[in-house]
Amino acid sequence: GVVAISCFGNAVAGQTASEMRVLVTGATSMIGDFLLPMLVDAGHEVVATSRRERETQQGVDWHCLDLVRENWFHSLGRVDAWINLTAISLLDDNVERALAHLRPQRLIVFSSTSRFTKRYAHGEQDRGFAEQLMRGEERVERICRTQGASWHIIRPTMIYCLGRDKNLTLILRFIRRFRVFPLVGSGGALRQPVHAEDLAWACRALLDRKDCADKAYVLSGGEVLTYREMVSRLFAKLGLRPRFVRVPVMLLRMLIGILHIFPHYRYLTMDMADRMDMDMVFSHDEAARDFGYAPRPFRP
Repeated sequence: GVVAISCFGNAVAGQTASEMRVLVTGATSMIGDFLLPMLVDAGHEVVATSRRERETQQGVDWHCLDLVRENWFHSLGRVDAWINLTAISLLDDNVERALAHLRPQRLIVFSSTSRFTKRYAHGEQDRGFAEQLMRGEERVERICRTQGASWHIIRPTMIYCLGRDKNLTLILRFIRRFRVFPLVGSGGALRQPVHAEDLAWACRALLDRKDCADKAYVLSGGEVLTYREMVSRLFAKLGLRPRFVRVPVMLLRMLIGILHIFPHYRYLTMDMADRMDMDMVFSHDEAARDFGYAPRPFRP
């Protein structure tokens, strides 16, 4: 076998990877960019899906498939594991037929800590998103029990990979253009962003951990910092001195409302202004104890 080595340079104690046929759906995501090479390097046979045709990649068998289509899985053979990097809400009841066809021993899916932070949001859109996450998690657990597959649910905090993510890349572009950033309050609310590569490593590690089956793990970043400090490091990334302007929450909500008109910013919601002054910190101690998760500090 191959000793599972983390991107942090630590071996996963006592674990040896056996070669598997691994399906990765949503493989063109920022997590997929890091995960596919890890799986190939570990000796796994990788089957990856994308909604668009992809260039050939050594060690990866690409399929042009869309998970919203019924019976999207029919062209695929049996797999040992399935890692879904798309939204958990896309795993509708069709996932039961997919599991019956693919017959994986385990399913790894991504939810989000937003199931907690947005559950009691003022806006209907954010509350609805939290409800989708909770329903998606319940569906995965129920169907995996029915199909006899083990499951892992990953709940990350804010995911970043500059140039690929939505949140921090949007802030970076704003700073580059205006040389200033608006803050609600003092900017003292706490954040714990997690890098996409650390999440890819967690997926890779969980493939070899039968003792971690049927669990949901919060995967947060390796550093807790204030919102102001987080944005200050983005200024530093651009070689700029941090400059902030305090704005009332209602003014920021109006600005978001205007931006929401444009398709590129359609994902922005009014509640984002309220959450700027809310702590979003979650312990990843359980993941550290169970499979050696050790994420990097925030280095954009």
